[in-house]
Amino acid sequence: MQNFQSQFNTKKQIDFHGKKISFVDVIPPVQKSPHPIFIAPGWGETPKTFKDLMNLLFDAGFRVISVAHPRQDFKLITKNNISKLEFQKAEIILSVFDFLNLEKVNVVAHSEGAINAVLAAHTSPMIFEGLLLVGPGGLVENEGFFELVGRFIGNMFQDGWGIFTDKAARKHLSSSLAETFKYFLKNPVMGLLEGSAISRTHLQSYLIDLHKENISIGIILGTDDVVFPLKKMKSLSEMKWIDFHPMAGDHSGIFAHPEIYAVFLGERFR
Repeated sequence: MQNFQSQFNTKKQIDFHGKKISFVDVIPPVQKSPHPIFIAPGWGETPKTFKDLMNLLFDAGFRVISVAHPRQDFKLITKNNISKLEFQKAEIILSVFDFLNLEKVNVVAHSEGAINAVLAAHTSPMIFEGLLLVGPGGLVENEGFFELVGRFIGNMFQDGWGIFTDKAARKHLSSSLAETFKYFLKNPVMGLLEGSAISRTHLQSYLIDLHKENISIGIILGTDDVVFPLKKMKSLSEMKWIDFHPMAGDHSGIFAHPEIYAVFLGERFR
């Protein structure tokens, strides 16, 4: 069995409507859980953003999978007020699961990743054991695009400040910011379209449907998250079946302090 670094560096691909989609699949020699963990990246994120978290989960005995979404333009088509862009990413997630012949998966979805992960679960609920949404997009009420952009910029300032003040998080934050810039620069127009898709999406009814399918749903919200703060998701508090977990830190906490999240995920998905 190859070590983590070798497996992470091994390029794996699926053919998706004529396009090559890359994904990462790391499998430890002894698995603690029969169900792998899939990490759904958010806006500006790739598997490299979550490399340290994936390494820690691998060491703890979990198979971990993540995908790099393509940066080509897609037509801006809406369906039930959700951009085709997000449905496209949901279809890619399901295609990876199908390629790997996965029967059950636990999903950790960060930021925008919550939108396409929830859509994927809504399409094929039988594959999903549990959903853990971290700083999720698509749940803020009365969202506006320019307001959302302003909050994302605020988070980048938080990350920049964290690089100077938080030694433990410095390496992780520097790496994640580099990935964000590369992600955006590959296709700035698509980056803006993705932001537009996030701002006009609302997932509450989808979560209700998933609860009826007996999929466990948890939400982690950073206490200093300015991008998707809890105060802008007030109606969620009425859903008593959602497990809420406040976590110290901002919107970037999952990769700024992967060791904290690895322990939490290991306990939840063991």
